[in-house]
Amino acid sequence: MDMAPVGMVGLGRQDRSDGASAVVESSLEIGADAQFIIGRSEISEFDQGLIDWRGMLESKHWLVLSSSCSLDGGSMKWAWGSSMTFAELEGCKTAMVVDVPDESERLEEAWGSVIERIRQIHLLFIGPKAMRGIAELEGIEEGLLLGEIRSRGLVPIVCSFDPEKRVASVSHSLGQEIVEVDRELSLEGWLAGFLCALPQTGSGTSGIVSAARSSLD
Repeated sequence: MDMAPVGMVGLGRQDRSDGASAVVESSLEIGADAQFIIGRSEISEFDQGLIDWRGMLESKHWLVLSSSCSLDGGSMKWAWGSSMTFAELEGCKTAMVVDVPDESERLEEAWGSVIERIRQIHLLFIGPKAMRGIAELEGIEEGLLLGEIRSRGLVPIVCSFDPEKRVASVSHSLGQEIVEVDRELSLEGWLAGFLCALPQTGSGTSGIVSAARSSLD
């Protein structure tokens, strides 16, 4: 797909061990104008007061976050919450990657943090492993989960991708699309392409299907 670079920033761990970091790295590989809010480092803490939120988020399409980063203490926890507020002010849409924490028993805690901020999220991505856990927490069948979350939380787009089946599921205000992808893609590869394609294809049904099917062309 021939497209102008999409502006994207990611708030991820400095060791790049989270889902948002993987999506930003995949976006860079396909030509997005993408950058990290926090530089790579082996030190987990950083000075949140030095973050130029306006400079980072101004004129960007997407802020990409990981749910598991809400569990990190100190500066990351503060930045995780603040980033969504600043994104709203700058007109930047938030894309939340729901990933399973290293301590999987803390998934409920991370999901609770997402729910608290659900109205600030424009696109919510839940991978297959997280889908099973979230469905259990919510008491909803997996097949109905995306639509129920979108309806309850009023999130414009709630989606998932199964790399083994090569199938993307996207719930939006006009319904739910099941889209087969004709090549092997990782979770982060599919989502990176989807985020890069959406601003070009539009948010209507045909645009969403096109972005989900051919997002890395």
